[in-house]
Amino acid sequence: MKIAVPSTEPNLNGMVENKLGIAAHVLVIETDDMSFEVLNGSQRSSLPGAGVQTISLVMDMGVQVILVGFISPDIAKVLAEQGIEIVTQISGSVAKAVTNYMDSQSLNSKLKNDELPFRESTSKDQWIAAMKKGLRQFQSILPLLVGVILLLGLFQGFVSKQTLLSFFSGSAVLDSFWGACMGSVLTGNPVNSYVIGKNLLNIGVGLSGVTALMLTWVSVGLIQLPVESKALGIRFALVRNITGFIVAIIMSFVVVWFAGGSI
Repeated sequence: MKIAVPSTEPNLNGMVENKLGIAAHVLVIETDDMSFEVLNGSQRSSLPGAGVQTISLVMDMGVQVILVGFISPDIAKVLAEQGIEIVTQISGSVAKAVTNYMDSQSLNSKLKNDELPFRESTSKDQWIAAMKKGLRQFQSILPLLVGVILLLGLFQGFVSKQTLLSFFSGSAVLDSFWGACMGSVLTGNPVNSYVIGKNLLNIGVGLSGVTALMLTWVSVGLIQLPVESKALGIRFALVRNITGFIVAIIMSFVVVWFAGGSI
């Protein structure tokens, strides 16, 4: 690659001039071995257009890059259309300017070559990090899950059916409330709620109480609240459970109304 640099001296130790038109010398450097040719530049007293003449000379020599402090945007546009790269705001020694440019080109080339593997590695690392985070969260929740299962077993073992039925008085409003309360504590899967609901209906518990119990059985979980709070946040857990409790009572009234009963 050939690089043209306006210089104060006819060697690589010269300083980069701000403009091509005022440079005493223009070095055309071959980057393979840093050999160079020196063109006599225009003097500061030269007429306007001296910079254009210098550009014509370097173009004839097959220059691909021009390093300079400043160049007219219009001229830079024309040169870019000819396939010549213009790098402005260059200062310091000519040798340093060329070295810095070549280092930047080498870095950009390496980044382009490594772009795809880097993305793949990043994606893989993200998956591993996500799995580790999920495992740590599960390990923190596991003791709470075990506690929930034990509490449910103890509660259902010590509270008899007669005790449960004593709460239901036949009032749709009270039965809905107590049914929702019991369902909130006796959390379980839907299949169990169907069995319990059928048994309660068979022994005379009102439809509103059974409906509220079944709905809160699967949607509200007071014993599971610590686990849910740990996983999803205390605010979300409280709002969800309270909303589920209220909706269950309302829906129990709606079910009774559709079934043709009285509230």
